[in-house]
Amino acid sequence: MARFWKESDHVLWTLILFYLATTISVAMPARDVTIIRASAATLLDYAWAAESDLDGNRQAEAQQRLLNHLKWMEDNLPQRWGQYTLQQRGEWVFQAMHDRLLNGKYDENQNTLSGALIEGDYNCVSATILFQILTEQSALPTVAMQTRGHVWCRLLSRPELDIETTCPTWFLLEPHDRDSSPAILAGNEARTLSARGLAAKIPYNKASIAAAGGDYAQAMQLLEFALRLDPNDAAARRNHTAILNNWAVACVSQRDSDQALKVLEQMESQSTHDEQLTENRQKIVDAVIEQWCRTGRFEEALRLLEQYPGSEPSRYTTRSIYEQWIQDATARGEWLQAKNILRLAMTALESDPLAIAQLRRQYRQFLPS
Repeated sequence: MARFWKESDHVLWTLILFYLATTISVAMPARDVTIIRASAATLLDYAWAAESDLDGNRQAEAQQRLLNHLKWMEDNLPQRWGQYTLQQRGEWVFQAMHDRLLNGKYDENQNTLSGALIEGDYNCVSATILFQILTEQSALPTVAMQTRGHVWCRLLSRPELDIETTCPTWFLLEPHDRDSSPAILAGNEARTLSARGLAAKIPYNKASIAAAGGDYAQAMQLLEFALRLDPNDAAARRNHTAILNNWAVACVSQRDSDQALKVLEQMESQSTHDEQLTENRQKIVDAVIEQWCRTGRFEEALRLLEQYPGSEPSRYTTRSIYEQWIQDATARGEWLQAKNILRLAMTALESDPLAIAQLRRQYRQFLPS
């Protein structure tokens, strides 16, 4: 059947396809994250950058699929496109995306644009990134939205329309069914997301997956990358502290006291006033001191106690660590060492006459008669 376009529509789509083809042809390698500093970068640029481990061949395949879809959109644009409302145009772009690209399955861990384009699997991040790219190339005014743990797209029509990008039948739902979606329920808590902020959700979500699997080092690298993409992401900053805290606790449970201390130092360097960090810091310090005392690292335990006095009371005191040290030397038959440790203890506690008197009475066998 013959297709009659308004000349302006034909010119618009020709320019769109030419622009995207040019943009993709000069797209940077995925490993080059200098794009995060580029002020003129597009969402597509940021999405590729956010997939920092993306293979070049896979990126090329994904790019070609995107170009093919845009060419299909140009060839199959509805005859009356020029008369469509913004909502009708948004519905057409949305339905074409789900019919031709996102025809896999919903997967809460599938965050990447390449995965959405090649396998067709998606979650709210990858689906929203793809829909934003398509609407941008279709000259539709949209903005990404977020609430706790979820993102979606808002079409800036009159009235505005929230679109759950993971729901293929969104435009077929009755109003009362839409009203129960996270996007609608978010209400005034919903916040807009920049292109950088939306792309940053890729490493952010990957970090959560890595942390859940116990790979805290990888989780921290991914979160730090997310924060370089979007330094204003408050959720990423909170998660950064939470993962550090969980990492330190995990190190303690695995009796890796040295790594626990390194993680604790990272936590302290953030200079945050996180209640969870404050509450757990002393527990972590105490656990490290306990492990060090068990392995004979008493001098290090004393320095650590002095370094982290803490607002919460510790299970250890300078006196209690010296007492364990003396008992350890005595159990090994190192009487001279025990005597010297007692002298060190009395010097360290010289401002506490009562403690010194108690030590003299408790270890009088090591004192001159």
